[in-house]
Amino acid sequence: MSTLTSYFGFLLGAFTITAAFYIGLSKIRLI
Repeated sequence: MSTLTSYFGFLLGAFTITAAFYIGLSKIRLI
């Protein structure tokens, strides 16, 4: 159970970082 939770947390963190990176990139392109 702990391994599954840590894997899900890592996946969520990676998705958040990727989403923030793309949002920042699109904002830079808009400006």
